Amino acid sequence: MNINTCEKNNIEDLILEKPKKIDDIYISNINFTLQTPRLLINKISKKITLILNENMEKIFSDFDNKIIELLSKNSSEFFEEELSIDESEEIYKNSYKNSKLESKINLSINNKITIFNKYKEILDINNLCSGDEVICLIKCKKIIFYKNHCEPHWEVFQIKLKEQQLKKNEYLFVEDKNDNYIDKSINEQDDTYNVNKIKIKE
Repeated sequence: MNINTCEKNNIEDLILEKPKKIDDIYISNINFTLQTPRLLINKISKKITLILNENMEKIFSDFDNKIIELLSKNSSEFFEEELSIDESEEIYKNSYKNSKLESKINLSINNKITIFNKYKEILDINNLCSGDEVICLIKCKKIIFYKNHCEPHWEVFQIKLKEQQLKKNEYLFVEDKNDNYIDKSINEQDDTYNVNKIKIKE
């Protein structure tokens, strides 16, 4: 399997197959697998939403631009008319959503997804929650064509949970003003002191 990264990828070599009708939609096959850097989970339910960093924004933008280019280039073969780059861009829905605060991507969850911890032990998907830091293997196997637009279908099939390690001997307790605990260490020290002064008769 050819796994792409933000630093090294084969986006320029992507091939988009002619759309084929499946049920009521058309699907164009493609093959692109990507390993993400560390990202935060924004939400997880039937899908998983990741918050993107600048590197991920760039690689998804590069991917989207390449698909738009291929749509235009192959439009006479794929469609009943030729489409310019601008026209192809109008019908294409980008991989991720960009807002003023943050960029996110929604990923389908593969039925056979595998999740690992740092010890390479397998976890259940219920072990994941919002705010977790993860590295994911994701793939786009198809571009789906609807009546008025087309979009890439991204899914995650492996996840590595990056568990946050606490600092050694880090004190985590929150100070409680209502804590009625009485420290008996002083009395215990006094008792110990008195015991130490006792001389044992031989």
